[in-house]
This record gives sequence, structure tokens and C-alpha cells, in this order.
Amino acid sequence: MSDITVTTENGQTSVCSPYDTTFVTKAKTIGGRWNGPAKAWQFDARDENRVRDLLREVYGTDGSPVDDADLVTVRVRLADHEVSYRDGADAKFAGRRIATRPGRDSAVRLAVNVVLIEGKLPSTGGSMRYPQISAGDDVIVEVRDIPRTTLNLEREDSYEIVDETCGEVDVDALLTEREQLLARLAEIDALLPEPEGTETTTQEAAKALGVSVRTVQRWAATGKVEARKNDQGRWVITITI
Repeated sequence: MSDITVTTENGQTSVCSPYDTTFVTKAKTIGGRWNGPAKAWQFDARDENRVRDLLREVYGTDGSPVDDADLVTVRVRLADHEVSYRDGADAKFAGRRIATRPGRDSAVRLAVNVVLIEGKLPSTGGSMRYPQISAGDDVIVEVRDIPRTTLNLEREDSYEIVDETCGEVDVDALLTEREQLLARLAEIDALLPEPEGTETTTQEAAKALGVSVRTVQRWAATGKVEARKNDQGRWVITITI
């Protein structure tokens, strides 16, 4: 299952996602505010597309049902994904923290759905000020059930796919997403000006519509197109643009 959820209602978009300093910094630039009680970031619903773009940039997915239905399990060399000591005693993969060492002499903690496959994690690492995981090259971990799209954040030679799960799409989630999109389209339609009509001759209308003049005249006579007759008794066709 994806660890990212996006919900929009009552003019507000809420996001639940793993902690990431890049996401926090960029979320604030598009008006994001942290809601402690809800444990979620909240945005103006008008910025939902920007929020989803940011999620894909940082995490490789916006938590959509389609992404959530295509999961993979990969194995990685932990040392290859340790971050700079100034950025914390963490290892990150596909936009997520997969391991951390709280203190120099504290045991390494693996994230949920991350298991040790080969090697041994050192009991200590780094310094008191800057603890590090300090995994050896023999330490291999398995990161399970992450959306395939998140692999776009990593080099292809930095992981090995060992399992793939193409599950059924969550129909209820898709229907909910569809309702939200339709509601947003209705809001956009309400904001757009009414389309304007341009009056043309039957010849001009025939050229614009890709039909014969006789067809345009027949449509005008039967009300299939908006039309009127001028003082000379000729059809004037209104084409909406």
C-alpha cells in the first residue's frame, strides 16, 4: 500500500506522507501548512495539481490508486543509499527513509517493510554529534511493496527487483477520484466565460465545418445549427468559437 494519501474536500487538499525535508520546504512555498492534530499538510484545493506534482517530484508517486496497484519489492546495498552525515544518520531509497541510527551507539532501525537480507549492521557508527549507519558493503536490505513509479528517482543499477505485485485497482478509490475531478471540472466551467458565436456565410461555415454548402443550408433549415436569414433572404450561420 502507498504511504501517501491525498484528499480534497471543502476547498482544502490534505496530504499525509513520510517526513522529508525537501517536501516540507517546498510545501511551504505553495501555501502548505502543517496540521498537527490531523497529522497532515493542508493546502488550498486550487493548488491540488501543484501539490501532486511536488509529491511525484519528492516521492515518485502522488498515492494514486493506479500507482498503488503496481508494487515492487527490491533489494539494495544499504551503504549506497546513506545520506551525508550533515543530513542525518539515515539511508533513503525511492524518496523514503529506509533506515536510521538515532545515536552513535544506538542500534540501526529499519523502516516498516524493510528487512535485512545479508550482512550485519554495525553496533555503532559515526560520532556523538554526527551518528551514521556505517553499513558495510555486504549489507543488503529488501524494501517491500513500493509503487513502481518511485523507482524513477533511483539509478537502475542501484537496485534489483525481486518481486512484482500487479494487484487489482481500488475501484472505490478511482470512483472517488473521478467524482473529485468532475466536481473540479464543474467549478472550472462555472468560472470560464460563455463561448462567443461568430456569424458567417454558408460558404464560410461549410469550409469551417468541413461539409458542403448544401449541407449547411439543410442544417440551418432544420435547426441543427444556429442560423437566421438576413434582409436578402440568405442564411447567416453562427459558429461558436
